[in-house]
Amino acid sequence: MSAPPAPPPPERLVAQWLGRGRFEPVLRQQLQARDALVEGRGPAMILLVEHPPVLTLGRRGERSDVLWSPALLAARGVEVCETPRGGQVTLHAPGQLVAYPIVRIGWRVREHITRLGRVATRFFEDLGVKGPEFRIEHPGVWVDEHKIASIGVHVSRGVTVQGIAMNLEVDPLLFGALVSCGMQGPPVVRNAKDLGARSIALPDAARRWAEMFAEDLGAPLEWGPDPAPGPGSGPGPAG
Repeated sequence: MSAPPAPPPPERLVAQWLGRGRFEPVLRQQLQARDALVEGRGPAMILLVEHPPVLTLGRRGERSDVLWSPALLAARGVEVCETPRGGQVTLHAPGQLVAYPIVRIGWRVREHITRLGRVATRFFEDLGVKGPEFRIEHPGVWVDEHKIASIGVHVSRGVTVQGIAMNLEVDPLLFGALVSCGMQGPPVVRNAKDLGARSIALPDAARRWAEMFAEDLGAPLEWGPDPAPGPGSGPGPAG
């Protein structure tokens, strides 16, 4: 039996740069946007954000993969949160661009994950990284043995939340807080800047990635309002 056809591209795709925001409120915002899309009350969206330090546990995540003690996590200001996405333990932190598309994919999960990886590969090449490649077996973008982006999604009623985290200039000390994505041994996660990427302001990176994703999806892109000013909030993407 052939797979059902893919949903058509959305008539509008609204991107919003959230600045810096804690993981759990942004997850709630994704779930609200998903419900609105399912019920016909809202558009397809991409939420783009920089999180304060947090370790997120996917459905296969184990607390034993969190290597720092509760006391050290607290001292370094690192939260630990559960998430409905697939995968294991992932780090989010300042200097990382996180993109959460809320779009209809039906049940074409692999196709969506591949699109996230394909767009991120182009994004890193655009920044000057040599030889990035998407790998489905450990979903993310790699340069040789170094992982510079991690992918994890959750699908309900044919609509996806969660997405991709791209390491631009994260404090390397934080990578030692976890066994990233279940991969034992020395940390393999690296920053794109260490692998040749030029520096870029996160709002500008958010705009570029969203434009690339919309182009790959075949959807017209609109920008939602900038975040309200507050601690850690960056300016919206320049236009």
